[in-house]
Amino acid sequence: MSAFKDMVEADISSVFLNLDEFGEIHNLNGSDCACVISSDKTDDRTANIQGGRRTPEGLHGDYITVCVKTTDLPKVPVQGTNFKVDGKRYTVDTCTDDMGMLTITLGAYRMGGGL
Repeated sequence: MSAFKDMVEADISSVFLNLDEFGEIHNLNGSDCACVISSDKTDDRTANIQGGRRTPEGLHGDYITVCVKTTDLPKVPVQGTNFKVDGKRYTVDTCTDDMGMLTITLGAYRMGGGL
């Protein structure tokens, strides 16, 4: 492994997911993991700018993005599958692995009016 890859791997835990900084422990699909969770407000704005909706007609949802170390989950989530965060069920919109860090975008869809 190159020196750069070694530094990136060390930075995932000691910088990006540091529990004294941004990282928090959450239950991700049954595994307690250090991760960073954020609301996905930018996707709402992007959908409006492009003139489209992120969800099918009549559905509303809550969206989050989860960043977690790849090795902290037993398996990498797949688009379209269910994924639980602290007991709340979401659907995986996307999941990318970038040098040992997963970025998982999730949506929890429901029928009805507004958020």
